[in-house]
Amino acid sequence: MYSARELLHKIDIHTAPILTGFSLAMVCQTVGMVAAVRVSARERLISIPLFCTFFWFAHDVGTVVRFHDWFSKYHHWFMKLYWVGLLSAMLLELVFFAQAIRYGREELMPDISERAFAGLIVLGAIGTNIAWEFLKAVMGDPLYQASPALTLLSLPIAGAALMIRRRSVAGQSVVIWASFTVLSVFWWATTVAFYPSFFRSWEYISAGVFTIGASGALTVVVAKRKTRETAATQAVSARPVGIAVAT
Repeated sequence: MYSARELLHKIDIHTAPILTGFSLAMVCQTVGMVAAVRVSARERLISIPLFCTFFWFAHDVGTVVRFHDWFSKYHHWFMKLYWVGLLSAMLLELVFFAQAIRYGREELMPDISERAFAGLIVLGAIGTNIAWEFLKAVMGDPLYQASPALTLLSLPIAGAALMIRRRSVAGQSVVIWASFTVLSVFWWATTVAFYPSFFRSWEYISAGVFTIGASGALTVVVAKRKTRETAATQAVSARPVGIAVAT
């Protein structure tokens, strides 16, 4: 897929634009994830699709546990910063899991106990981590720089499925979707412009175009549906209360 040495060399010679692009992407990621936590707590619903929580956690844990690779084997400043960034994301994903256990059972499996549902969540997390490690073993992505494209690509797909199943945008917000859309723009723009040739392949660029386009479209959908729902709620609240007169 790419050479680790070549990619790190590219980072060293394009330090300023790469740091700028990824710093802005990290800000967007944090804003989006924190917004998801807040919306989930307010509406008592899962905001980030459960599949994404499983997948993102497996990906980020895989990065975090490879501490030796980043701090000893490669011993490169960028990979150390990358480790810190994914550690912060992993901690927020633990909050997603806690919210999934707390709010997900009633919507997804109301007929089983809270303990059984929590057990299924844990089982799913373990299975996804095993599946990710298998996938990682057959990928040529030594520095975890191509795989974030898959995690970003998964959000609009799973998010659209979640909205279709719910038949609403409950648990969603414009801030969540706008943040991940802009994050995707910064991620692909930076990697396509400054990383090795693989990151300019039609497959990688196509994934970026789809992710940005689909996430942007879902931002618009959420904005419009939220506006309609707010207007409908206000209309109901504004209706005069009828007074029954006894005859």
